[in-house]
This record gives sequence, structure tokens and C-alpha cells, in this order.
Amino acid sequence: MMNVLRARPSMFQSMHAALDWAVCSGTCKNKEMAGVSLPSQLTQSFPEGPLTWRTPLAASGPYWEGWYKGLSDAFLALPVPKMLLLAGTDRLDKSLTIGQMQGKFQLLLMPMAGHAIQEDEPVKTSEHLQQFLHRFRIGEPPMVIPKAARGVRPVLPVVGGSLFNRDS
Repeated sequence: MMNVLRARPSMFQSMHAALDWAVCSGTCKNKEMAGVSLPSQLTQSFPEGPLTWRTPLAASGPYWEGWYKGLSDAFLALPVPKMLLLAGTDRLDKSLTIGQMQGKFQLLLMPMAGHAIQEDEPVKTSEHLQQFLHRFRIGEPPMVIPKAARGVRPVLPVVGGSLFNRDS
């Protein structure tokens, strides 16, 4: 992470320059979406002055390792349906590799996306999320299975085709 921060300019002379940097560096692959998210990450101390980063990310450096330690195992332990969207450059750690082989979550790779998947591929991201939510009926009303009316004998399923060879 420190290498990423070192490679990032500390200031920009204009928003246009910041957007060009975001796309050219691969930080964001969709210039339209960079135009939505990048302005809120930058601040200008005085009119016509340079744009600088709003948050000093390097100051949070001592906490970075702790943010991710045990995260994969915690994700796998959740007792709910799970989907992991990965950009083309992301890799699974050992726990996630084993969990994926065991079918503990649905893995979707988005090779054309960068770090900010939802910005680089907004339509595909929303389609994948919608399909996942529909597949597991998340946010949908419970499925109602009608019961036979009182006094009506339930209809049993009928087997299609012959169960036995009738020629013998």
C-alpha cells in the first residue's frame, strides 16, 4: 500500500489533471466514474490553488495489516449466501482458495475492472448483484406454497413414464 501512495501525486493543478492521472495510472478505468468519485477525495485550500488529497492515508499505515488479518476466515464463516467480486488483478489467499473450491461462496471475476469494480464496471456489477440477490431470494417476499382447502384430498404427484418394463 505504501508503494501505491508513493506513486500517487501529492497534488494536482486542476481536476482535469487529476482525472487524467486516475485513468492513466489505472486507479480508475472509467473516466466518467472517476469524475464522480475523485472530486470528493480532493480538496482545494484556496481558490485557483492546487488540489490535494482530503485524507492523509499514509497516517493510517500502522493499522493496515490489522484491517485484513483474519478477514477471509471471517467472510467464510458467515452463515449466509456469499459472493466475492474480484477485479482482474486481485488474487485469492489460501483460505479463500480453499473456500472457493469447497463452494462456500460464489466467485465472479471482472477482468476489465480495476480496484474500484463498482466504478469501472457499474452496469456489470449491478447485474451480478441483482442475479445473486434474485437467486437467493434476498429482499423478496417469502415463497408461499398453497395448501389444499379443508376437506379436499391432496393431489399426489404422478410419475411420468413407466416405472417398470411392461414387456417382460
